[in-house]
Amino acid sequence: MICCKECLELLHDYLEGELNPEVNASLEEHLEDCPPCVAFVNTYKSTTRLSRTALKSNEIPDIVKERLKEFVDKKKGS
Repeated sequence: MICCKECLELLHDYLEGELNPEVNASLEEHLEDCPPCVAFVNTYKSTTRLSRTALKSNEIPDIVKERLKEFVDKKKGS
């Protein structure tokens, strides 16, 4: 059976439908008995959907793009 930590590690692939059937079934079994993981999955889905919608409908200001790039570059160097 999958534990909560494994659930989080598999979440992206699960939501994209990229897990093999056996792992997918094991994850769904875990979700049947773990309300905190279900809540996290639902929050993750909502956040992803809202983010995609916001990014499609709004232009990101150049200053935000520059700061984001600087942040990512700094983290990659760490």
